[in-house]
Amino acid sequence: MSRQLLASLLVLCAACGGDDAAGDDADLRDGKTVVTAASVAALGGSLAAVKPVVKTADPGHDPAEYLSPHSALGPMGPLGAFGPLGALGPIGDASWNPSSWMHAAGNWESWSKQSLKGDGPLGAHGPLGSEGPLSERAYSRDLAAINDWARQLQAGGVFTALGPLGALGPLGPLGPLGPLGPHGFGVDDAGNYRNAAGQIARTVDVPWTEGGAKRRYELVEKYAEGYAKTLRDNDTSFMVVGSIAEPGPEVDAYVATSREAQFVTVTLVPENSLSDFDVFVTNPAGDVVASSDADGHQSMLTFGDGIQGTYIDFIQLRMARGERFGIAVTAKTVNRTYPSYRLIVTGSTAAFSTSVIQGPHRVARRVP
Repeated sequence: MSRQLLASLLVLCAACGGDDAAGDDADLRDGKTVVTAASVAALGGSLAAVKPVVKTADPGHDPAEYLSPHSALGPMGPLGAFGPLGALGPIGDASWNPSSWMHAAGNWESWSKQSLKGDGPLGAHGPLGSEGPLSERAYSRDLAAINDWARQLQAGGVFTALGPLGALGPLGPLGPLGPLGPHGFGVDDAGNYRNAAGQIARTVDVPWTEGGAKRRYELVEKYAEGYAKTLRDNDTSFMVVGSIAEPGPEVDAYVATSREAQFVTVTLVPENSLSDFDVFVTNPAGDVVASSDADGHQSMLTFGDGIQGTYIDFIQLRMARGERFGIAVTAKTVNRTYPSYRLIVTGSTAAFSTSVIQGPHRVARRVP
């Protein structure tokens, strides 16, 4: 790591302040593990050491094929520049992005509350309710029952970045909490959601069961880069559209706080296939505790036996309640015509804070 980058990271997390974690979350502080695009790439295309065992009933099919650079984890997959999270997807400021039209509609919160009771996307029968993909049955039983590698979509899994707790799931920007969501809040120029009174809204309460208790979820904002860099009270549910003009010492730095004991997934999507960005997570002292610098450049794709993965960068960590952390983005290669990226941070909520998956892809946090 360059001296310039290290200095920038130290400045970033000097502004974080605060304790690393709340005292009643010792089980999450001790023995924390991280899954990154780089740690999955280090498997070298083999799932032999991953537990539960990943196998297939078809003797002619090897599940390790899903680790190839042209798989769903790679730049041509759903996390890549041309996937649903990219500039050509539904979220953006261009005329072809539906979210731009949602933004133009202004605040329709009152209509949303009246029309979306019950079976709507923010109702008990929607994706955030007890019958959706975040339910115990769907997440722990049904997903694992599909086949052995489907379990790896869970937290801590080899394919966790593609699973229900990541950027593509119901808690991400494409779901009901994001810019396309039915919450009806208006959006200001910085990306904040605002209610009918003009106040900033960060959360929404969704019924878990019909007529029963509610769960509070963090909304997924699409922040402007400059504004996101100034936030010191950010949560773990947002995205930033940023850019880095030249590869090298430039660092885009952000700060967030995990308000619950949970898994936090940081996904870095380039807006074109010729740029390759890297992402780092730091503690309040400025120490890098996790990084992902896999080669995500599409022109670097190679094929054949013994391939080590070429993936879109992501980091998934277990965070304690109240833990503050920094996120830094750097550029390895930049298409100067479109030098932009999308940083997406997704918190799993406190309903998910453990994982039964083991393997060398789960590496220990770096110890200062």
